[in-house]
Amino acid sequence: MNDGSPLILAGTVVGLFVLGLALVHALMTRRTLRAIAVVGTGALWAGLYAAALLVTASRSYAVVLPAGETKWFCGFYLDCHIGVTAERLVTAPELGRLRSSGTFHVVTLRIRSSARRATLQPHDLRIVVVDAYGRRYARSSAAEALLAGPNAGLLARPLGPGDSYAVDVVFDLPNDAREPRLLVTEGPAMERVVERILVGDEDSFLHQPTLLLLPRAGTGGEK
Repeated sequence: MNDGSPLILAGTVVGLFVLGLALVHALMTRRTLRAIAVVGTGALWAGLYAAALLVTASRSYAVVLPAGETKWFCGFYLDCHIGVTAERLVTAPELGRLRSSGTFHVVTLRIRSSARRATLQPHDLRIVVVDAYGRRYARSSAAEALLAGPNAGLLARPLGPGDSYAVDVVFDLPNDAREPRLLVTEGPAMERVVERILVGDEDSFLHQPTLLLLPRAGTGGEK
């Protein structure tokens, strides 16, 4: 995310609010020409911001991080201290008595904090697999329930300064899925709404994502 984008968005919101007040005043005092000028200024400002949002998104490209590298999440307040790493991958045609429609991919993720003092917790982590054809696959809750381990499926836990924990997530991928990669996003609902219109943010409209390459099956990722 561009470090100045929250300030640009905040300035735009404040500027449009002030213009709105000026428009109300112009209408109440029946100053038609001033009202037209205020509307024109507001439309131009909003249009320039929308153009910057779309141009930045159109110039973005998907980034695929090698297995073992960490994807860091920057909140609206630029606190980039929560990260996710794909550490290990195990594949199997079945888990217990549950048979896959293709192949189960059990991915061990490492959720980590780089904070030096604060205790943090990831908010609303969403994880899907994206293959080479752009198809997306959700987690298999039934398969995760069968793992029944202490680190199966539980994504959100408090993290002390420098702490980390492992969590297993499972995907049932068809056998024709090529180059499966993880798309992981993080943030509460309101923050996600704001980020949709934040210039340069990964979650903004049409912006390309940062993906995590899965480790080789049966091995851990690079550390």
